[in-house]
Amino acid sequence: DESLLLHYQPQLSLTTRRVTVAEALLRWRRPDGSIAPAAEFIALASQSDLISQLNSWVLEAALAAAARQRLQGWPDLRVAINVSSRQLLRHDLIHDIRTVLSRSSIARGTLKLELTESLVMENPEYAAQMLQRIRELGVGLSLDDFGTGHSSLAYLQRFPFDTIKIDQSFVRPTSRGTRPVLLKSIVAMAHDLGMSVVAEGAESDSDAVELSQMGCEYAQGFAFGEPMSADAARRMLN
Repeated sequence: DESLLLHYQPQLSLTTRRVTVAEALLRWRRPDGSIAPAAEFIALASQSDLISQLNSWVLEAALAAAARQRLQGWPDLRVAINVSSRQLLRHDLIHDIRTVLSRSSIARGTLKLELTESLVMENPEYAAQMLQRIRELGVGLSLDDFGTGHSSLAYLQRFPFDTIKIDQSFVRPTSRGTRPVLLKSIVAMAHDLGMSVVAEGAESDSDAVELSQMGCEYAQGFAFGEPMSADAARRMLN
């Protein structure tokens, strides 16, 4: 459907300053040509089987885009896709991922799925089982918006995440100009659990320097690029 398209927001390595992950974000082109975010239509789609078709389309389109960029000088580029509650609870999610991966020439580890704390804590036992099966397919797993949900440390150790994305509320400076005191603790905890850290909300080069000094491996934010069209993302990479 030509009314559906993907925008991409880059995640950068704070060590190499290269884009390592492109987060794929679903958009809808309205009849008047304007672009609407997924929130405007995803809730409606989630109430029907349309969400399954959307999920398959996003997987196919994002992996195809990543494959093209890998051939054009970005061999380590990965693509991240957000998973909704309806998708995680569907038993055929594993089948969809396996099918799309089998049709793609993309290398193992290229695909990452991002899930929020609140999502995995809706049914932690089931989520842990599903995520382990997804991980066995060679798919990376990121815990998104960490710090805004209610996951306990005990549960966090049971989920097979390889990356934590720290919510921007813990990253951006306070009114006193200092980073929230919990940021260092969250970074240290993630590393103790064998996970890498993405800091969300980086807005300047000085943010990147300070976050790197605190141990964050990656950052995402307007300093490195807002969500952009596929053409704009290709121009940025090239």
